Amino acid sequence: MRPLPRSLRGLTIVFLALFLTVTALAGFGTFFATASMVRMLVDERIESESEALVPKGTVPVREELARHIVELNRQRDTGDLGVLLTDARGDRIAGNASFSRELPLGYSSLGRQDRIVGLSAGRVLVREVGGGMRLAVFAETEPVDNYFAMRRRIYLAGFGAIILVVLAGLLAFRRLVGKRIDAVRRTAESIIEGDLTHRVPMPGDEGEFDQQAGAFNRMLDRISLLMGEIRNVSNNISHEMRTPLARLRNELAMLEQSAEAEPLRARLAMAREQADELLGMFAAMLRIAEIENGSRRAGFRSLDLGALAAEIVEMVQPVAEERGQRVLMERADAAPLTGDRQMLSQLLVNMLENAVRHTPRGTRIRVSVARDAQAVVLVVTDDGPGIPAAQRALVMRRFGRVQNAGQGESRNGPQGHGLGLPLAEAIVRLHRGTLVLEDAGPGLRIVVTLPR
Repeated sequence: MRPLPRSLRGLTIVFLALFLTVTALAGFGTFFATASMVRMLVDERIESESEALVPKGTVPVREELARHIVELNRQRDTGDLGVLLTDARGDRIAGNASFSRELPLGYSSLGRQDRIVGLSAGRVLVREVGGGMRLAVFAETEPVDNYFAMRRRIYLAGFGAIILVVLAGLLAFRRLVGKRIDAVRRTAESIIEGDLTHRVPMPGDEGEFDQQAGAFNRMLDRISLLMGEIRNVSNNISHEMRTPLARLRNELAMLEQSAEAEPLRARLAMAREQADELLGMFAAMLRIAEIENGSRRAGFRSLDLGALAAEIVEMVQPVAEERGQRVLMERADAAPLTGDRQMLSQLLVNMLENAVRHTPRGTRIRVSVARDAQAVVLVVTDDGPGIPAAQRALVMRRFGRVQNAGQGESRNGPQGHGLGLPLAEAIVRLHRGTLVLEDAGPGLRIVVTLPR
């Protein structure tokens, strides 16, 4: 069984289709029921008149019946009632009408094609009354000319007006609900993009939509407060730790250069490198917090990502060559988009440094930039050991590191602080794009899609 649509548009279409179907069936049903009732009443009338002229079970005398018909036509108003008595050959004996065709026995309908003066539609009852004679009694089913067409127009106008009123109300309701849903959607998108100050507009009428918007905004206020407290704790720790760490790093560097430290020079160098790693980690955390704030979007400018990628590749090539690796610019389409040049440069540097740092000698790192009508696609591919599929989600989290690649010299070598890919993803998210890790078979492929 096909499930019902769940979108507002789909539900509107389904409701409208059902309403139109039911209304059309009701209109046609009422129209034909009325016409059937009119036919039934007219049939009862002509049967009664026919039996009054010739009761069932009697055989009338021809001359007496003819005089009775003539007298009936003279004594009463039969403008909407016709009587015709014919003999066995179909010749008229008496009556106030004639037919252009031979009528069957029993009930049948008359119309304009029968060319009866003053009758546009009617019913007729034809009986054999004995002696080879046939008695036809007929009456109009339309009290006025073109009444059937008039009744049809009345039904069409009445049910059509109902359909138009309901359709207008449905469209107005859909527009109202759609507008409210769109306001919530825009607010949610702004929150996702880092603007925690955006709120759902409130109409102020204290209705259901107003109450819903108020509850949604209060929830956002609470989330914003909690996020702010968490961010402040993280930022404060990073800021507070950077200063003493910087002093410690400088002291270690000075001790490393002194003559007295010769026996401990290697250990001091190791301690200084660890301090540098910690400083880099805190700087990355502060950078991610700055990016996720969303304020950098105000400084977006037009740039060519293809040309920018070529510049970064040229800059990274010497570093890769020192490690016995190659960085190649496979494709660099002209890829204009709107973004932050500094952030996108950092994105490219992070991706390339990640590939250079975590792959062995002899690895080839390929970069390509392509574009279509909707987006720009940046791809960085290496033929190193790659990242197991089960651990790709882990490395996208802050401080996430590959646990055990099990492939000898691999991405487990220089560990880093686990913030390179999260920082890259934060930059991509700032530009309303997506970053996906894929298997290059062998190696890792990072695909970044940015809207133009």
